[in-house]
Amino acid sequence: MKGVLLSYSVGHVLYYFLLFLLITLGVKQWKWGLTLVLVSVWMTTHTFYWLSEMPQGLAFMIFIMAWIHWRGSIYQLRLWEYPLLVAALVTAFYFHPMVLYALVFCCLFFLLRKRPPAGWTGLHILVMAIFLLTVYVKYKVLKLDWYDAMSLERARAFAELWPNWFDIKSNHDFLRWCLHDYYLIPAGILLNTAYYCWKQDWLKSLLALLYPAAFVLLVNVPFHNGDNQFYLENLYLPLAIFVTVPLVFDVLPALLTERGMFWALTLLVFVQVVHIYRSHRPWTERLRWEQNFLEQTAALPQKKLLLNEQQVPMDKLILSWGTSYEFLMLSALEHPDSARCIIVDEAPERFDSLLTQPRLFLGEFRNYRFDELPRQYFNPLDTSAYQSLSD
Repeated sequence: MKGVLLSYSVGHVLYYFLLFLLITLGVKQWKWGLTLVLVSVWMTTHTFYWLSEMPQGLAFMIFIMAWIHWRGSIYQLRLWEYPLLVAALVTAFYFHPMVLYALVFCCLFFLLRKRPPAGWTGLHILVMAIFLLTVYVKYKVLKLDWYDAMSLERARAFAELWPNWFDIKSNHDFLRWCLHDYYLIPAGILLNTAYYCWKQDWLKSLLALLYPAAFVLLVNVPFHNGDNQFYLENLYLPLAIFVTVPLVFDVLPALLTERGMFWALTLLVFVQVVHIYRSHRPWTERLRWEQNFLEQTAALPQKKLLLNEQQVPMDKLILSWGTSYEFLMLSALEHPDSARCIIVDEAPERFDSLLTQPRLFLGEFRNYRFDELPRQYFNPLDTSAYQSLSD
């Protein structure tokens, strides 16, 4: 189990490093490689610990953009490359649907390029069209799963709250988080906008300023009552694309020498890595509480426990839905036979009819019979009934 968990952690590092090598050494697009590095740290704070598919999707999208810029023109695409491009774009979208807005921004940004080479415009229009067609098929043709349906349900807030889209809790929270976590986002937006105004490139100045502002509303209005910072940060991450792409391709090369860019960005990345490290406390406290709880209840005669959220410090736990899987893995680190079944739930009474089944692992979304669990990792020995901690 320890090897699996370490491999999982290393896998996240190798994924981004492999993409970086493909971008810089494979297709030799160093600006996109630099974009990948900056996007990875520009506003990342809690999402470094609370992993999600969004940064993975953004990284894969950056690789796709690097590849099409390596090809350079729609006329350079070979016939066999079209299905590969379609498959790659569909994959990028299925990492996370909101990768759409990052890709549209990139295509619009490069469509505004002055004196583009032949086939440049057609290439970016093709990429955007494939992505939008994928969105249409997913939401209008295929059957939606419960999570996508819930997301569309939230979108009704735009009509319900109009015209009061600005004075909402999520906007206030975002501004507050910008002061101590996401300060580079407004700074980068203002720098890019000022540069394009100075160059009298009005279309790019509007794109640099209004597109991120509209995107923030796109996230905040459906979540107008606010949510956990790490969850909303995950949705905000495309903002890093909106800032770093103009910065890398236009602004910094015009304002700094290559040597100046190297030292400025090295310093920025270092500062952001330190910031990410200093943000580990909520995650660390949550992990330590789960480890301490396992130690404190290890001597109890009944080791299969069902707890209500009121029985645990939710200010540390934050979310309860993953607790059963986390306790199972943490307890099995010592030995498969030490695996324990513990679940924290907001409505534990929904499990009442299952509590007496002796060889059942209760999970938030699915319950597993003991013989369904891989014995080399999990071999829970307690066949008693689940009990409340207060019993």
